[in-house]
Amino acid sequence: MLEKILKDHGIDKVSARTKISRKHLTKLREKNFEGFSKPQAYGFVSILQREYGDDFEELKKELDAWFCEGEECKEEIFVAKPEQSGPQLKKIVGAAVTILILMAAAMFFVQKESGMTGPAPVESLEAKSAVQKSGGNLQIQSAEGIKKSSDDTPNSASDNVSRQSGSAEAAMSDAKLAAESNATASGGEPEPYVPMENAVITPVVKLWFGVIDPKTKKRIAKTTADPYEIESKGRWLLITGHGRFEISDAFGNLFKYNDAQKHYFLIDDGMVKEIPVAEFRRLNGGRVW
Repeated sequence: MLEKILKDHGIDKVSARTKISRKHLTKLREKNFEGFSKPQAYGFVSILQREYGDDFEELKKELDAWFCEGEECKEEIFVAKPEQSGPQLKKIVGAAVTILILMAAAMFFVQKESGMTGPAPVESLEAKSAVQKSGGNLQIQSAEGIKKSSDDTPNSASDNVSRQSGSAEAAMSDAKLAAESNATASGGEPEPYVPMENAVITPVVKLWFGVIDPKTKKRIAKTTADPYEIESKGRWLLITGHGRFEISDAFGNLFKYNDAQKHYFLIDDGMVKEIPVAEFRRLNGGRVW
C-alpha cells in the first residue's frame, strides 16, 4: 500500500504532507526498521493512514514481527512506581539464597561423608612407645600421631570440599552480578535510540491529552488511542489525563506511564521534560488548561 502511495503521489509530496522525512519513508517502503523506536514506527504508520485513509495492515504486521523479535523490546525505559521492579529483584535474590543453601548443604554432606569414609588414623611406633611409658600423655601423643598420619595421606574428600566451596563462591558472585545488572536495567541511564524528528505521544489505551502553544495560547485537545506527533521546533506544553501512555522525544528517549494521575510536560525543541503543575501553570499564563 505504501509503495502505491509513493508511486502515485511521489515521495517528495508525501514527505511534505506527512512531515515524515524521505529517509524514513524509504526505510518504511523497504521494510527496513533498523533504528526505529516502536512509538516512532507506529506513529509514522498512523500519520500515513490519517492522511491517505488507506489500509496499512500488511505494514503493521511487519512492524509487529520486528518489534517482537528485535532489540527494541529490550531497551524501553519504564517510569513506574518503585514497587513494580521489586518482585523481579526479589525473585533474583531468592534464587541466590536458594543456591547458597543448596551449596551449604552439599558442603555439609561432603564433609560428613569424608569423615565417615576417610582413611583410618595410623598410630606411629613413637606414639605407641610414648603410651607405654606414660599413660597420662596418651591423648596428646595419639593426637600427634594421628595428625602426622593425616598430613602424610592425600585427602581427596578435602579437595572435593574446596571445589564445592569455590562453586558456592562462584554462584554467589553470579547472583550478585545478576542483581546488580537488574538494578541497573530498571533504574540506570537509558541507551538512546536513533534520533527522531518529532516528539510522539502513544496512548496504550484511549487517552485524553492537550497540547498548548505558550506564545499564541493555541490549544489542541484529543481523546484517542492513536499515536500523535508534536512538532519539535519551538516550545509546547502537554497535559495528559488518566491512563497508560508512552512518550518519546526527538533525542530518542522513551518513557512509559501507567497510573491514575495527570502529567504535565514541557517540550522544548524536541526535548521532553516532565514539570510540576505549578511550573506548567506559570508557563501557561496562570491557567492549567
